Amino acid sequence: MKEPVILCVDDEDIVLESLEIELSEKFGEKYMVEIAQGADEALEIVREMLEEGRDITVIISDYIMPNVKGDELLKRVHQISPKTIKIMLTGQASMEGVTNAINEARLYRYIAKPWQKEDLALTIAEANRTFYQDKLLEEQNQKLSEQNEQLKELNNTLEQKVAERTQEIAKKNAELQKKNNNITASIRYAERIQSTMMPNFANIEADYLETFTFFKPKDIVSGDFYWYSQNVGEDRLLITAVDCTGHGVPGAFMSFIGMEQLAEITNIMQVREADQILNHLHQGVIDILKKEENTVRDGMDMALCIINKEQKTIDFAGAKNSLVYIQNGELHRIRGDKLPIGGTFLDQTTFTKHTIDVSSPTMCYLFTDGYQDQFGGPNGKKFMKSKFRELLLSIHQYPLDTQRQILSDTLRNWMSFPVKYGEKYRQIDDILVIGFQVGFDQ
Repeated sequence: MKEPVILCVDDEDIVLESLEIELSEKFGEKYMVEIAQGADEALEIVREMLEEGRDITVIISDYIMPNVKGDELLKRVHQISPKTIKIMLTGQASMEGVTNAINEARLYRYIAKPWQKEDLALTIAEANRTFYQDKLLEEQNQKLSEQNEQLKELNNTLEQKVAERTQEIAKKNAELQKKNNNITASIRYAERIQSTMMPNFANIEADYLETFTFFKPKDIVSGDFYWYSQNVGEDRLLITAVDCTGHGVPGAFMSFIGMEQLAEITNIMQVREADQILNHLHQGVIDILKKEENTVRDGMDMALCIINKEQKTIDFAGAKNSLVYIQNGELHRIRGDKLPIGGTFLDQTTFTKHTIDVSSPTMCYLFTDGYQDQFGGPNGKKFMKSKFRELLLSIHQYPLDTQRQILSDTLRNWMSFPVKYGEKYRQIDDILVIGFQVGFDQ
């Protein structure tokens, strides 16, 4: 069997050299690493490799290139080699470019420059694994198809009525399976988009901050999302946990709106205050959904913090959701306003900013309502807010990885009590808990 190929495309020699060295070092024993300085050269290599009977498992392409951009190249490669996993590598890709690549080239991942060596290697390894899993699945489907044909031939020997009935059932099942596969595939793509848009807290550049995230969607995609930004002023960091109306696909669409609006408010409009960010987001959601009185109240509940390193403070604003923080062993809660993002509450139209002093070590928690509302336990009750706060207080001194594991184990045990006939409690909502510990040098 000939070596499979990993193809790297970029117009900058230094980028290609780095990719070739890193990928050859990691995958060179089993894979051929090819490089190309543009679309034409890349397409020529693709055709040559396919003619040689080689699998092209992954293509990594820059977005900004002369003549042909990365999304157009990936689209052309997809037409020639649709099974190849496509990855876009750039620091300047527009939302339109990423969307085009997803829709027309089945974009697998988007990696920002400069990349982390380990993250790149893990992504390529997962992409290679996905390629061969898909290939194996296709072969298995082909075998299943052949077996189905044999069964049809056997059924033809039975009475005509039975054969017609069997054929009718098989046809309907195939149609249902096809529809189900199409729906699942679309949702999987939405999951990829959502995971690409949500940031990795490990990339936060703040020596005074440690974080963990416990994120457990109810379905493939989630109506809960987390987000951070360091574009809110010098030595200031924004962290937020958001719960969009619904879960699954409807909630995910709302999360896309929320993340896009937050990026515009902080990066383009350069709004810097916690309450003003919520005010702008509130109006933005209303404008996007063109809401009027007596319409369905799609929107978001959220808790947002801005950490100020210079002042050693945290500014908090909330839409129905609260901030819980623990200082000197004592738990405090700041309630969010009762006005949801995009919704209404009495005559309230703006949000309130609260400021807390975090000059001493402080453990903070932002969360949605999924954890506390989960049914379980010996009596089939909700976990409840008070029990959840007691849990946070009991774990706040542990290392953050340990806190996350305790939250996971506690939830699993809570849901493991039998409902009936041996069944266990099912998750009823998306679950998100963010913990971050602020520790400024004295």
